[in-house]
Amino acid sequence: MSQIPSSLESEIKARALSLGFTVCGITTPDTLDFHHMYVNWLERGLNAGMTYLASAYHVSNRLHPEKFFPGLKSIILLGYRYPLQHPAEIEEKTTGLISGYASGKDYHHLIPNLASPLLQYLTALNPEAPAPRVYTDSAPVLERELAVRSGLGWIGRNSCLISPKHGSNLLLAEIFTAIALQADPPFAADHCGSCMRCVESCPTGCILPERVIDANRCLSYHNIENKGMIPPEVMEKFGGWIFGCEICQMVCPWNQRGYQSSSSIGIAGQMTVEEMLEFLELSMDDFKSRFAETALARARYNGLKRNVIIRLANLGEKNALGSIKRTEDTAELDWLRDTARWARNKIQLKK
Repeated sequence: MSQIPSSLESEIKARALSLGFTVCGITTPDTLDFHHMYVNWLERGLNAGMTYLASAYHVSNRLHPEKFFPGLKSIILLGYRYPLQHPAEIEEKTTGLISGYASGKDYHHLIPNLASPLLQYLTALNPEAPAPRVYTDSAPVLERELAVRSGLGWIGRNSCLISPKHGSNLLLAEIFTAIALQADPPFAADHCGSCMRCVESCPTGCILPERVIDANRCLSYHNIENKGMIPPEVMEKFGGWIFGCEICQMVCPWNQRGYQSSSSIGIAGQMTVEEMLEFLELSMDDFKSRFAETALARARYNGLKRNVIIRLANLGEKNALGSIKRTEDTAELDWLRDTARWARNKIQLKK
């Protein structure tokens, strides 16, 4: 016999978990304490080329989320677990690694669809109120602070939210609602202790002491968000990654049960050398038809091609020279031609 929820808040959480979400918590849209840290991060230029994050829209709405949802009373936080690469893959010598959240269905579509029945339930509770909305990496929200305030976990040294039960490999989503709900107590503990595994394992040293990331040095920034030439000193440290980087999570003691966990997203992906060589021959139309429904599309055709070229160059894969030379000769983008030239020289110099 199933347990009957004792309150509306319990009912909401039970419904969220039944839909497939891993965790659920509730908080309020009060003044956000971490906003000054966000502004300081911007002032120091740690957002690298993501200049849009410094716009008035992004800065103001992160402090006052009610600006883009008038009548906001409560925020429901949802966490959805995704698979991680295994730590053994850090030293992987032959494949191109893809972050677990990007290996299957695009979470930007998966999570809103998953949450849809919960939104319908909330709407039915108060049909006259503004319809609830769900966001997942799609609105200017300080979601990690909201997750801490809703009791889901703490912000770890690697800057990720860490759940004591589920680790840090959680995609976060928020439901904004005009229904006044009882907030959960915030998560007050910090369980990182003296552990420095994430900091010590980061290949580029992008994790700063104040638990923020310097995007200028972050592999995930460069192989996803950077739409230009990647500094050679960063390309040299790409390791096995062609999309994203999870090293700071892979080594975290709180994630030891998170590798290749079951998920609608799939399992953490890889490309073999043969698949990477094949990728270099794909047309843009081929790319769109194959990857349009995945988060890999965020890197775009030329960005992912650049990443694959870098990986093959770091492998010293001489079978890639023909495709790389064609890219160097025919690519319309200067930075892609320059990347191909760097890669060709690196492969040719490698014994």
